[in-house]
Amino acid sequence: MKWNKKSQNVLFVEDEEAYNWATARTSVNRKLVYLSMLFVIVAILFSVLR
Repeated sequence: MKWNKKSQNVLFVEDEEAYNWATARTSVNRKLVYLSMLFVIVAILFSVLR
């Protein structure tokens, strides 16, 4: 296999702009996460007490 230093590697092309893949967290999303964590904790407590 011959390596050509003049060819560009498509996998490592870097642009100046930053990519933000995550969406902004709203208060509704945060409340839903806390509520689901609360349900998980309550379920664990009920399973331990049984």
